[in-house]
Amino acid sequence: MVGAALVEFALIAPLFFALVIGLFSVTTYVFEVQIANDSAQAAARWGVAAVNFTGSSVPPCPSATDPSGPYSTMLATAQRAAGPLAGSIQYGKTLINNVAPPPEGGSSSPTPGCQITVSVPFVGFGGFFGPRQITATAIDYVT
Repeated sequence: MVGAALVEFALIAPLFFALVIGLFSVTTYVFEVQIANDSAQAAARWGVAAVNFTGSSVPPCPSATDPSGPYSTMLATAQRAAGPLAGSIQYGKTLINNVAPPPEGGSSSPTPGCQITVSVPFVGFGGFFGPRQITATAIDYVT
């Protein structure tokens, strides 16, 4: 009786543990995708809000690499939205800003906008599952 239970456990245990580890990895992946999306959207919104609400003459999302410059608030906004992964977001490396492409079906005149790409690291349980980087892109336009 005890021997049969041990044999059954030995056959079923690897499948059970693989299922549990897979569940944790999928859950972590979905959580980090949401963090990347939220960070990109928050930074893109900040990029156009600087023009929309403050009347700033700074164009939204220029190609800048100085983290202490006028767009340091964009980095801080993305990091606040990233929560536990805030330390992994660095300006010019894992947060890249560009002027947004013209909206589809829009007018022929260019609409200023902000396109943000945020990358966060992902290490699945034990490093075996999923991609090594999760990348999200968000676009927002000045209205």
